[in-house]
Amino acid sequence: MRRGLRWLSISGFLFISACAHVPGPEQGGNSALQNDVRQWQLGGRFVAGQRQSAAAGDVASDPVAGRFAWQHQGNDDTLWLIGPVGNTLAKVEIAPTLVRWQDATGKRGEATDLRALGESLAGIRLPDVAAESWLRGRWAKAAVHARDADGRVLTAGARGWVFEYRYGAPAPVNWPLAIEGTGPDGLWLRIALTEWDGVSDPADLPTP
Repeated sequence: MRRGLRWLSISGFLFISACAHVPGPEQGGNSALQNDVRQWQLGGRFVAGQRQSAAAGDVASDPVAGRFAWQHQGNDDTLWLIGPVGNTLAKVEIAPTLVRWQDATGKRGEATDLRALGESLAGIRLPDVAAESWLRGRWAKAAVHARDADGRVLTAGARGWVFEYRYGAPAPVNWPLAIEGTGPDGLWLRIALTEWDGVSDPADLPTP
């Protein structure tokens, strides 16, 4: 059986009507976000999946790929899953004690946390780890496994997840350029960031 990438548009979103709408992230930089380390925005591409050993006797599902935008404000996070033409396919609101989601078909759901949410949304299992840690690269000292010469986190982990970070242009200083994560039950996640608090990768901008 041939396996390959599944795009978000086929994970329950293939037949989205043209009138369906989920509000997307605000465009453009926000000085309030840029000046407060507890508030930030990121965007980019991701691929996520699950590896299983041959002994398990189960066939792992195909990886899921897509684009995303993430906004962090204090203790709350909002994730938008974005389609190939820039349309918002789903929105996930993450609070300390509740996770709510809505897709472009109007379907809604909630869970007590990301672990309980499981694969309810497009077959994706998000890390049950604070975004300020895994996505921004700001970890408690005890969770850090390695740092580079500039003190930036190279490897860190929590709750069965381990994340590796890569830095460099065009990402701003101290912002990750790419993230790879491996989690419990063979889960894995790869992130390529293209937007950092209003700063965009020139190569990712649309051609005039």
